[in-house]
Amino acid sequence: MKYKVLLFDSWGTLVDNYSISEVLEPYVGESNLSNEISRDWRFQQKWAMFYVTLSDRFVPHPGLTEAALRWALDYHHVKLSEKAIADVMSQYHKLRAYPDVPGALRKLKSLGLKLKIVANPTRQMLLDHTEYAGIQEYFDDIISSGEEARAFKPSPKVFSLGVRKAGCKKSEVLWVTGHFWEITGADTAGLDTAWTNRARHPALPIGVTPTYTVPNLAALANALARERRAA
Repeated sequence: MKYKVLLFDSWGTLVDNYSISEVLEPYVGESNLSNEISRDWRFQQKWAMFYVTLSDRFVPHPGLTEAALRWALDYHHVKLSEKAIADVMSQYHKLRAYPDVPGALRKLKSLGLKLKIVANPTRQMLLDHTEYAGIQEYFDDIISSGEEARAFKPSPKVFSLGVRKAGCKKSEVLWVTGHFWEITGADTAGLDTAWTNRARHPALPIGVTPTYTVPNLAALANALARERRAA
């Protein structure tokens, strides 16, 4: 196996930010509505990250996350007090890891790989939710691409930052994410990629093929372990 460093996305790759719907439910009264708000909150958050980056009008987290929450609440005609919004936002630091993630990270570390996070949230948000999820111990570095590059994925600035932070040859880096749009950015930057496609989405046929496409992080760890044994 040629890789020395794995660079990870966080939201939607290591931790499930749709689990925030459980925090919303007591405020909105029922689970279907909280799930819909959570879905549209995340949609607007991603879309906003794209267009503020494209327009060079950087808006850092958690401010952008709160703006997306307020948009989703307005979209669903739900009124919450400022205290309730502050409470929901405080819980965005407490996101669950996907069930396979801790074991997969442990296995990847056992292969002698360095593991680093390069992700859009602030470093404090990343520290908080990796600690809450019980996975912080597996990472050699946690990097906020939003704070350091002042841009969000899939900006080329983020992938350049990741390569610098990896501290090895680009060919020895594997970029790991649950998002095809991020795969596209990493591939364009000349990086090998691993798509943890939990939702089993089809790849957009635009000439981008991930180096690995796996259903979860455990499958990636198993694939890399097999490569290590065969080397």
